[in-house]
Amino acid sequence: MQFTVKEVADLLGGEVEGDGAATLTGVGRIEDAEPGRLAFLSNPTKYAGFAFGSRATALLVPRDWQPTEAVAPALIRVDDVTQAVGALMRMYASALPRPESGIDERAVVHPEAVIDPAAHVGPLAYVGRGARVGAGSIVEPQAFVGEGAVVGADCLLQAGSRLLHHCVLGDRVRLLANAVVGADGFGHTREADGAWIRIPHLGNVVVGDDCEIGACATVDRAVTGSTVLARGVKLDNLVMVAHNVSLGEHAAAAAQVGIAGSARIGARVQLGGQVGVAGHITVADEVLVAAQSGIKDSVGEPGAKLFGSPAKPFREWAGEQAGLRRVGDLAARVRALERELAALRG
Repeated sequence: MQFTVKEVADLLGGEVEGDGAATLTGVGRIEDAEPGRLAFLSNPTKYAGFAFGSRATALLVPRDWQPTEAVAPALIRVDDVTQAVGALMRMYASALPRPESGIDERAVVHPEAVIDPAAHVGPLAYVGRGARVGAGSIVEPQAFVGEGAVVGADCLLQAGSRLLHHCVLGDRVRLLANAVVGADGFGHTREADGAWIRIPHLGNVVVGDDCEIGACATVDRAVTGSTVLARGVKLDNLVMVAHNVSLGEHAAAAAQVGIAGSARIGARVQLGGQVGVAGHITVADEVLVAAQSGIKDSVGEPGAKLFGSPAKPFREWAGEQAGLRRVGDLAARVRALERELAALRG
């Protein structure tokens, strides 16, 4: 990366205050960025103090931010710092070298697999019988594409990721390292003697365009039919999606979320870290669920904001939390009243 401050500002639709001709050679954190680096101030309330002593060459800041002390770096003012950083990173990533098209001689590719000439299959990767890999897709070393599986165009299967038999990825899907799509779910029946008998999972997983499945996340295949991730779904690392779940367009789940079987999650739902969702329930569109909450019943109100376990609307949860904070005082008052009553009786 080597641009002037003015070039970066023009790219992001920003305005420059300071030396627009200064050269930027990389991006750094506002806490410790060195000269030549571009840092960003996305949360002035929390990080503005770092801006005043920053050694960075330039800072991306909100358009309306007014510093209370002198700032040495040039400022690039933009409407939304987070979006601007994302655009800049995408531009930088697009300039990075990508693997050459073709199949590495050390890959294992079944003769009946169909690999687009513009795709790349790396060393020690495996592509099974009848599988298809679309144009521009990258199958990194040790990634696995099972029998009859479909990888759309411009997908990325990072090292160690697994797309098991007959599962389908749309276009521009990213499977990060060691993600597993299409393993059997946790489906068993119990015999009279208490023994568990496995139920074969004969369905698949269908992942829509522009989805991302994080490192070590798992999406189980359906017992019958399909487990479905609609267009734009984003799963963080270590997310667990059970069999026959469906996630609506642009739903997102942060790390360690667990969604039990046959749950129906609406479009643009956001699940905070470690949220648990019970099986066979429905969550309406645009619901927001705070971290570590538990959803045990269906949520029918679109846009609801839920907290706690079991999860409940924010105002109700906040009232309960306020009451809990008073429990100690109330207990002390009760003990004092009991002592007074005992003294009067004595």
